Amino acid sequence: MTLAVALAAAAGLAGLGLRLRWLSAGGATAATAVGTAVFWGGGLAGAVILAGFFASGSLLTAHTARMTGAGPQPRTAAQVLANGACAAVGALILPHAPEGWLILAGATAAAQADTWATEIGARASAPPRLITTLTPVPQGTSGGVTPLGTAGGVAGATTAAAVAGLVGAPQGVAMAALVAGIVGMTADSLLGATLQARYRCAACGVDLEHRQHVCGLTAAHVRGLRWMSNDAVNLLATIAGAAAAWAWARGPGW
Repeated sequence: MTLAVALAAAAGLAGLGLRLRWLSAGGATAATAVGTAVFWGGGLAGAVILAGFFASGSLLTAHTARMTGAGPQPRTAAQVLANGACAAVGALILPHAPEGWLILAGATAAAQADTWATEIGARASAPPRLITTLTPVPQGTSGGVTPLGTAGGVAGATTAAAVAGLVGAPQGVAMAALVAGIVGMTADSLLGATLQARYRCAACGVDLEHRQHVCGLTAAHVRGLRWMSNDAVNLLATIAGAAAAWAWARGPGW
């Protein structure tokens, strides 16, 4: 796929996401950049892998928003880059080294598993439990897991792996992607429970992932690393997924 075709295809997909309110304006710009890299380096196979993650994750997020009565939550540029930057790097490496397949498929599977786990887990009847202590926590707490959400994440990883196999990825990449998805999803929960920054609004007493609360006050930092935002956690989870795929594939047969 030429660079011009890759750019046009990525811009078209991002434009659709903007129109459907799956992406903010900044998110659409970032999606165009990520998509161009993946489509150019990964060709049609890379385009299918990325489009599968984007469409499935966006549809699940939109359905969850409708189910909970929340308004549209378009993905920002930071969110798009956190989930897609590692895959883009893998796609750009792919024409020069077959290991690029592992980074592309592994990072995408990790992002897809985490997204599916989050959105499907929101439908669980029982409250989530913190992955490190199994203590019940409020719905939406970083590091909180449910059996339903975990099953959804495994389904997301399995689907991403199946897509990689169907589009012609080299032998072994699909299984590596499945492992990567599960590892990335788990890494996301562990980082969310331990290192992700948490804030507390002094007026409302609500725990937050961001410093600014809807009441207008700036929340105080209470735990975690200040720079470890949810976007940073997502980026590290995709890197963990890519690394897991690489490690798995170093076994016999690759």
